Amino acid sequence: MRIAHLSDLHYAHFPWNLLRLCSKRFLGVFNWLSTRRSRFSYEPLESLPGLFRDLGVDLVLFGGDFTTTALEEEYAKAASFVQKLSLPWFAVPGNHDHYTGASVQKELFYRSFSHPKSPFPWTLKKERIELQPLAENWWLVALDTAVPTSLISSRGLFTEQQEHYFEEILGKIPKGDSLICLAHYPFFPQPSRRRELEGKERLRALLERSPQVRLYLQGHTHRHAIADLQESSLPILLDSGSCTQKEGSWNIIDLMSDHCAVSAYHWRKGAWTPFRKEIIPWKIR
Repeated sequence: MRIAHLSDLHYAHFPWNLLRLCSKRFLGVFNWLSTRRSRFSYEPLESLPGLFRDLGVDLVLFGGDFTTTALEEEYAKAASFVQKLSLPWFAVPGNHDHYTGASVQKELFYRSFSHPKSPFPWTLKKERIELQPLAENWWLVALDTAVPTSLISSRGLFTEQQEHYFEEILGKIPKGDSLICLAHYPFFPQPSRRRELEGKERLRALLERSPQVRLYLQGHTHRHAIADLQESSLPILLDSGSCTQKEGSWNIIDLMSDHCAVSAYHWRKGAWTPFRKEIIPWKIR
């Protein structure tokens, strides 16, 4: 199975109605206009639907932050791009997708992105965790760890209830099968505590005692990373980076019986170019 993993598209829209800026969005729009606008470009996204088809991608996984301030116009732009893929896909929200309490109450993320119905009782929308079958012997566990926060915070939250549901899910997986965990936030400490995942210690401990979880796919940092952590009783960690940041990046993941192959792409001179490939054998954890 071939999977494309990308994250942090950050579609933006300037709300000319200033009443819509009477919230945390004021800071988000200010940051976009003053700094982020010069660092991001949506041109690289235009070629991805055709490239994914040419590369034989079977599934696209999104690590969140489709939007900048969770405006409906931003969601509309992101949804239009996803529809152009004409491929199966799954997505989790990032902190910018749940930017304000109102955007969460209106369920803008879940109204904009309709996922295939899970055959299991946990849903990303309600329980904030979901199990989906991917291919023979492979499953996807998706986590919604994004919550609206204060003006200067972009912290996430992995709750004790999510941990409990995760344990239940692991009990449903047939012996010998493997899982991919898709989340927005890293489970490692970040340079700024204002950007960390609250409950990261619980999530890390859960992953350490769950050898079925082979891959952990994250976003949020805007930094590309491939890290084989199997020797530390942790999954292989893949950070796609931001696909719209200047020299943006994303990953192709090939799942094999005894290994995975990760091919990283970045945007250089007006085209997506492979710049790194790693063959990582599955190890006993």
